[in-house]
Amino acid sequence: MTTQPLHHRDSDRRVIQHLETQVSRLFSAEAALHRLTDVLGITVEPDTDGRYDLAALRAQAQDAIEQRAVDQALATTPTPTILTASGVPMLLTFPTWHCIDDRDIAQALSRICRFGGHSRRFYSVAQHCVHVSEIVPREDALAALLHDATEAYIGDLVSPLKSMLPAYKAIEQRLWSAIAQRFSVDPVLPASVKQADLQLLATERRDLLPASPMEWPCLKGVEPLEEPIEPWSPDIAALAWGLRLEELLSEREEA
Repeated sequence: MTTQPLHHRDSDRRVIQHLETQVSRLFSAEAALHRLTDVLGITVEPDTDGRYDLAALRAQAQDAIEQRAVDQALATTPTPTILTASGVPMLLTFPTWHCIDDRDIAQALSRICRFGGHSRRFYSVAQHCVHVSEIVPREDALAALLHDATEAYIGDLVSPLKSMLPAYKAIEQRLWSAIAQRFSVDPVLPASVKQADLQLLATERRDLLPASPMEWPCLKGVEPLEEPIEPWSPDIAALAWGLRLEELLSEREEA
């Protein structure tokens, strides 16, 4: 019987101990992973080789953490409330359709300047909405006129900042649902409105913003309108928005 040299046996033990340590770490890591997914309320499964998609897991975890932050923000007490021009309080996190007043929307949008006020001349959100409603198919005009109506209650944040504020986007969606219910429009905006919004944006950049080489990826392939934009005063913009709303609601009733 041949006896294995002592140094060989020690080497084997070290290999075995190393493997045991690695296995233990793997089990600990998997246990930690399951604890994390339980806390975040997400589900992950290994593939056929027992491996996890770390990129997918990271994305799910980020979404879950973001949603938790949104839920906490929306659960703030007391409920954040503003007083509208008509004297009706609006609960921002729990808006209801019967608190939506078209006069409030017209006044507020006519006094909010697009682009955070960085246009060469004052140019209101109300005027922007009227123009968008004029270049979409007639059946989509009401949705186009209303597409930025939430800003009457929560302001017009510049898009790069808005994309970083999930709680703002959640409140915006709740307000839009209430507005859509108030005026009986589909809460899902037609594709024509989104396209017209971009075409107006391209036109506004040409006519109202300082010349700049900065690229706007969202405008790639989008042509501006031929007719230049002439900004209206806030009073004219409010009147135009209100008259356009009356026109489109009357048409719908007659149809």
